[in-house]
Amino acid sequence: MNKKALVLAANAVARQGGQGLNLQHMVEALREDFELSVFCRDSLEPRTHRVPPSRLATMMGRVPLLRRRRDWMVLASDLHFDRYVAANLPAVDVFQGVVGQCAESLQAARRRGMRTVLDVVNTHVDDFRAHVDRESRKFGLKGNIGPGMYQRILTEYRTADVVRVMSERARRTFLARGFPEEKLVVASPPMDLGEFPQATFPQASFRVSFVGLIEPWKGFHYLLEAWDALKPKDAELVLWGGSGSRAATHMLQDFQARDTSLIVKPEEVRRVGYAEVYGKMSVLVHPSLADGFSYAVVEAMACGVPVIVTDNTGAADLVEDGVNGYVVPTADARAIAERLEYLHRHPEVLPRMGEQAREAVRRHLTPENFRRPLVSRIQQAFT
Repeated sequence: MNKKALVLAANAVARQGGQGLNLQHMVEALREDFELSVFCRDSLEPRTHRVPPSRLATMMGRVPLLRRRRDWMVLASDLHFDRYVAANLPAVDVFQGVVGQCAESLQAARRRGMRTVLDVVNTHVDDFRAHVDRESRKFGLKGNIGPGMYQRILTEYRTADVVRVMSERARRTFLARGFPEEKLVVASPPMDLGEFPQATFPQASFRVSFVGLIEPWKGFHYLLEAWDALKPKDAELVLWGGSGSRAATHMLQDFQARDTSLIVKPEEVRRVGYAEVYGKMSVLVHPSLADGFSYAVVEAMACGVPVIVTDNTGAADLVEDGVNGYVVPTADARAIAERLEYLHRHPEVLPRMGEQAREAVRRHLTPENFRRPLVSRIQQAFT
């Protein structure tokens, strides 16, 4: 039986950031069952169409005032990428694009009779946008999904034959808004445990960590509030990531001025190394208000670190409350503080919970568990 030809498009560099990891996983999952070609920002095996960078986004990155508007730069880059792919799309059986990056490409594919797949990396845009807008207002900021992008994403939802989401929790945000269940497929990313060294849990210090963009919708301020209420002795709070706005930067600076236990490290986790980041932490806190999955959570779990996550984080699918971590309500600093206080008082439970966290990743996030539902659902689109 001849393989169907599939074009995969993602405005990313393989293995760089969450979208780059997702691109790499998609290539590895789809190449076995489809004749695969890829549009992206670097060169990959198999056949790759390397999309040139957006001149507008590049120019914005050189202007200090505009560089702070990361959302504008991302939008300019994604629009350029989409138009390039739509103009150069070959005749194939299936086209797959990433949400926010493929409205024109999806429509071009449909006009040419192709089946279409949309890869959604967050929760439903209405859910995500509501959280982003609410939390951004607390910092005097506007949300990062404007009216134009919002309509583009809704168009992508309507145009796609298949919509892939990264977790069961993300799927429920679609179903709650009346989205057709038959169009949805859950495919959570695979994790290779061999890449992740086990945490050592040094007894001398209780280290709480956050990994990700320091943005309002990531909920880092709820972690700061919890830490301020707890004020644990012989402990430190390490935030791995860059600040996305002046308001967030000022909040961090004000906090550090009165609490030297807060350490901010605006560095790339994969460049620093998993052993240095995850291997030396006691617990990861991921207080995000809306996350389709979260690589940071499962990377920590793969290193044998217990996690505290919100109930609107997709990776919470893997968290068994009180066994390998905790699931807390979104925007609840008190709940975070209570779990941290318990773990600080009972460090002996950390290795045991970490072992269970690593086991959950080993059991559930396998390449086959990722590939099978995705490939099967795409193939069903032809029946």
